[in-house]
Amino acid sequence: MSGMVRLARGGVYAQTSAGPIQFGIPPETIKDSMSLGLQVPQIYVVPHEPFDRRRALNVSEFEFPAYYNFFVLKRKIVLVVESAEIERRVRDVLQQSLFGPAVAPPSEEFASGFSSDARPDFAKESEFFRRGPDGSRLDVDTLVDFLHFDARGVARIGDVELEIRPDKRYTVRDGGVEVATPPGQVSLPDRETTSEVMTARTFEPPAFGITVLGASHGFDPRGRTTGFVLWLNHRGLLVDPPSGATDSLRKDHVPAKLVDGVILTHCHADHDAGTFQKILDEGRIKVFTTPTVLGSFLRKYGAISGLSPDMLRRTFTFVPVRIGETMRIHGADLRFHYAFHSIPTLGFEAFFGGKTIAFSSDTHYDPDRIKEAHAKGILNTGRAQQLLSFPFFSDVVLHEAGVPPLHTPISALAKLPPEAKKRMYLVHIAEKDIPADSGLRGAPVGLADTITLEVEPPRHAEAIDLLEAVCSTDLFKDFPLSRSPEVLQIAKKVDYAPGVTVFRQGDAGDRFFLVATGVVAVVKDGKLLREYKAGDYFGETAIVTGRPRSADAVTRTASVLVEIGRADFLNFFRGSDIPERLMRLAQAREEDSWQVMRANSVLRVLTSAQKTQLQTTMELVVTRAGDVLWKRGEKEAAAFLVDSGSVTLEGGVAGTAPFTRGALLCEVDSVRKDAPAETTLRVAEAGRVFRIPADRLKEFWANNPGVLVGFLGTRFVE
Repeated sequence: MSGMVRLARGGVYAQTSAGPIQFGIPPETIKDSMSLGLQVPQIYVVPHEPFDRRRALNVSEFEFPAYYNFFVLKRKIVLVVESAEIERRVRDVLQQSLFGPAVAPPSEEFASGFSSDARPDFAKESEFFRRGPDGSRLDVDTLVDFLHFDARGVARIGDVELEIRPDKRYTVRDGGVEVATPPGQVSLPDRETTSEVMTARTFEPPAFGITVLGASHGFDPRGRTTGFVLWLNHRGLLVDPPSGATDSLRKDHVPAKLVDGVILTHCHADHDAGTFQKILDEGRIKVFTTPTVLGSFLRKYGAISGLSPDMLRRTFTFVPVRIGETMRIHGADLRFHYAFHSIPTLGFEAFFGGKTIAFSSDTHYDPDRIKEAHAKGILNTGRAQQLLSFPFFSDVVLHEAGVPPLHTPISALAKLPPEAKKRMYLVHIAEKDIPADSGLRGAPVGLADTITLEVEPPRHAEAIDLLEAVCSTDLFKDFPLSRSPEVLQIAKKVDYAPGVTVFRQGDAGDRFFLVATGVVAVVKDGKLLREYKAGDYFGETAIVTGRPRSADAVTRTASVLVEIGRADFLNFFRGSDIPERLMRLAQAREEDSWQVMRANSVLRVLTSAQKTQLQTTMELVVTRAGDVLWKRGEKEAAAFLVDSGSVTLEGGVAGTAPFTRGALLCEVDSVRKDAPAETTLRVAEAGRVFRIPADRLKEFWANNPGVLVGFLGTRFVE
């Protein structure tokens, strides 16, 4: 209808006599209104499902609409919610993001001997910032008015009536006239996938440096919110990833395996929106933060998603950092501190190869205000001195310059000595807001402008690189440290130029290959079958089956491959279940299960490493019409991926059409809980299915928790 505008990031904008109303609130959504020249809405409808589990995305991100309306437009927002329970969840989120925890940080968050005088008092510091433009104390109700749908599914705002329809869409009537029928769920844009346009070179991570993914703030329609990749010894950590960061890195040919952790500094939406997307992207990653920040993060996203904090906690490996204590990550030393902000927020210094990078995180670096807070007893002497002694003379400084009084006024940074400003890049600020005569500059955004420091390689750098490459694959991850010398003896790294044939169809299988960097294409009879990137492996089929190579392997870019000879490979895995897994992988590849996965809406966006892991779980089964694959009331033993023919679900899913090629069937909750099936899965038309036994499926979920979260509560994915 003419009164409805679909926004680029998702969500729908409807113009009414009560003002514009937005249905669904993906991250950074107010930028869509600004870009289109539309009035930023005051009224927002929280969707039926506030969190999109498939995309690990909060589609009810009301923080920044609330901030913009209050601080810029001087008004509250109206959140239209379906129930008191949704209002409670929204309040929980706002409590965490606005004010954080009121309790003091536990002593175990600090290094032994760290002065109590230098520790923050979160309650006092939050109270210092908890003031509106008129000096009044801020609370949730200062920013938000809640409006509920009534028992009939109707909410009214002036002459405007919103109604929830039986099909879960909404009807918008203005003065009794229907003007829009927005969807009940947020329709997100398609995920960005790897570009098919390859170059002669792929991105080579520096030994030490920063790739800035966004350098602006939540109110700038032309800039992405601040976040970056910190490169340590050629491996990456995402720091406060913006929404969509994982997809954009994938599109730019940066394999997920190269970026294997997240540093979470604090729980504002412009800093944590992409964190769960990375957590749920591939494998089990590490999250580096303090227990205080992690607690806020889990409470916030537990409230948004409806999942328990305990369930969310099991999707990643938590690595606690201690304030004032140096910790080693990828061969670099990192030292964290608490910044001066409205909620607990971490900044850090990173040391590698004789050079230093300092990151302020969101902070209020204003010497006059810090001294004022000290005089009022909000900051102890040690705490004030720590805030005033930021390491501005590090080799590279990434410092925020947001909107005071919550952030650092750019005037304070303009007063720094010229030598300090030469080392500094500003983030959390629109480029247009940096004064031309200040001697300051914004951080360059994008892979091509990665900030790189020349450093001395660490001791044993070559061995570290080799072991990190090997340990990034699922085949080697469970082997103990005691076998590291054996890996160093049998594996070697080999450089390949673009366009080199690694092996040809019909060759003997004499080596196993693992991609450390670059891209390798598998080609059969001139047809591209698949591509492998960092963290992927290939060439194992001929080794475990004894048959000749079934296709050509050709480098698409300059590549570094880790190679292990056939005898060494088989000896290393003797006595484990790896040869059995690889035999299943060989059959699954031979039966072209890769193409079947491409027909599934969720499996097609898995990384190549995840698809390979899933292939190692599969068994091909030929089916006959009438076969029962699982039976209601009995414990379900497997999931099934349909290759050919069709299957139907009986009971619990009324009117479901037969499922055909690419459909994945599984009673996920029954398998997780080892409970009886609630339906029967029957073969309607003879064909073939790939069977995934429950024990292997659970192991796959344990290694790829994001896939599990995306499937929770489902029985099928087409």
